Amino acid sequence: MENSSYNPYVTERIRRFDGRITGACYSSPLINSGQNSHASLNDRNIVSLHNQFFDETALIITPLQGNRLTDLLQTPENYSCLRSDNVRLAINYEALQQNGPALKSLAQDFSFWLYDVATPGTQWRNIEAFPFSGIVLTHVFFNENYLKFSFPFLLSSFREREAEVILRTPTLTLTDECYARLHISGWQEQRTSSDLFEV
Repeated sequence: MENSSYNPYVTERIRRFDGRITGACYSSPLINSGQNSHASLNDRNIVSLHNQFFDETALIITPLQGNRLTDLLQTPENYSCLRSDNVRLAINYEALQQNGPALKSLAQDFSFWLYDVATPGTQWRNIEAFPFSGIVLTHVFFNENYLKFSFPFLLSSFREREAEVILRTPTLTLTDECYARLHISGWQEQRTSSDLFEV
């Protein structure tokens, strides 16, 4: 028997380094999978964003993969609710590799964030060529690379085009000033040990 009071979605808040909450990322897609539905939030027992944030412009980041990503690519007109200024669609590098031109054509209407920069075989030029409005670094990738000389220069191109560079981590280990020097604009409070995209 399913426990109806259990919420299967984990919300990870996105904060600036001054502690201000600027949005939330959900661990599961919030797009209703019904073909005739245009709702951006799943109809299960999920807490309304208005109850979580006082600011209605707070970012909503929702992952897209598999059938939902395919459906968006085939029928983007069914997803007009995701064109809102505060909605970001999270994709992984595999989706970028497989659907780059199609996703790029949708980037005029939808805002995309990249989650999982450090997958094996990642080509940085493919990431830089796509008009992401944000990228999210895992704490593992960050910890392995932030001391390398080239790291701030790689991220500076995103800051130059005013894209968000977010660190997804359970805890912060450096000072705010250090993150600012590295062009990190905020952090996503990781509440699960899993990746955002499960294979």
